[in-house]
Amino acid sequence: MLQRARANLAGVDLHVASSMCLNFGSSVSLVVLNKVVMDNHGFKFAATLTFFHLVCTFLLLRLAAALGIFEIKRLPVRDVAKLAAGTMGFITFTNLSLQHNSVGFYQVMKVMTTPTVVIIEALLYQKYLENTLRLSLVPVCLGVIITTVTDFRLNAVGAGYAIAGVIVTSFYQIWSGTLQRSLDCNALQLQAYVAPLAALFILPFVPLLDNWSTNDLESIWYYNFAPNNLSLISVTGFFGFLVNISIFLVIGRSSPLSYNILGHCKTVVVLLSDYVLFHRPFTFKSSFGIILTLIGVFWYTNVKLERARLEKEARERTPAPSISDTKQDILEEEKIELVTSREE
Repeated sequence: MLQRARANLAGVDLHVASSMCLNFGSSVSLVVLNKVVMDNHGFKFAATLTFFHLVCTFLLLRLAAALGIFEIKRLPVRDVAKLAAGTMGFITFTNLSLQHNSVGFYQVMKVMTTPTVVIIEALLYQKYLENTLRLSLVPVCLGVIITTVTDFRLNAVGAGYAIAGVIVTSFYQIWSGTLQRSLDCNALQLQAYVAPLAALFILPFVPLLDNWSTNDLESIWYYNFAPNNLSLISVTGFFGFLVNISIFLVIGRSSPLSYNILGHCKTVVVLLSDYVLFHRPFTFKSSFGIILTLIGVFWYTNVKLERARLEKEARERTPAPSISDTKQDILEEEKIELVTSREE
């Protein structure tokens, strides 16, 4: 197994590795910070937080463009709008799920994105998974079911947001996988369009999803925007910017599979934070459900990596035409042309 891991890691692109490290660090930090802001600092306004993160992403990208880090490229708004709608739903339902659920349930439900993508691709795009990979998804689903029924903060509203988040995230990943290539743009150029469009899309829904009533003491108008609360919320905006651009960087430079594998590593760290930082009660059933989910996740990942390795080795074994053969073919073609010209 160690030799296989070394073979899979051989020839890793440093650009891909740096993008994955950026996404790993920023995503884990954002989940923990958002949960601290919502639970410990009482900012229970997930849609407003989503809007703030998108605005921060847009403003920081404009600053980066002004500093010459990248050049803004004109893109067709109609093509980008679908991904922007997916971004809005992906971030909104993710934050709402995090607000209403425990970190453990929130993260385990996100693992369901992988089998959901498989189902969507089979139903809508006629892309079918081989039997071994289907079998590896069984413990994933069983583990999620066990974790769900044993979660200490399980509620209908939180479960609904989590399920909606899984569905929207699945479509979001499918769409973002090919849009950079079809539009011939990089991650920063694409996000410079997606972020402001997604912010505009969610703006009308913010007062509906969050409490913006001027007559309610629990509304956002009566929230204590003390310097420490405001500073922490601002920090989440910066990490939201890093997460938004790093998602496109990872998928654009590698593949949705690599992004999902990275997500599995984040799952382990985030689940541990639920026990350490947010005092999730340790029970055998809930822990067994989480472990079963992770077993299925790593089984699925190992099978996919093994398939990719075998395909790479098969391509390498296929002999490429040598330079001498190529020159010989050119000489033969020139002889044929010369004979033909003489006959004419």
